[in-house]
Amino acid sequence: MDRIREWSFPVVVLTMWVLAAGYTVSSLGQAPARQKPVPVVQATMDITVVGSKKVSLARKAPKPATRRGPRA
Repeated sequence: MDRIREWSFPVVVLTMWVLAAGYTVSSLGQAPARQKPVPVVQATMDITVVGSKKVSLARKAPKPATRRGPRA
């Protein structure tokens, strides 16, 4: 009886682990694809630049350094 008690728990735990892993793997194979379709981009000779009208490409001058008192 002791031998059955010693071996039954690990066997049951390992069996349940194998069943859970098999169920998980099989359910992943049945999952529908939830990713968005990738848009198809075709190369053409025309170049289109898309950007915001409010963005300036010119660099602004850095602000002058101001003294705020002695630093410790």
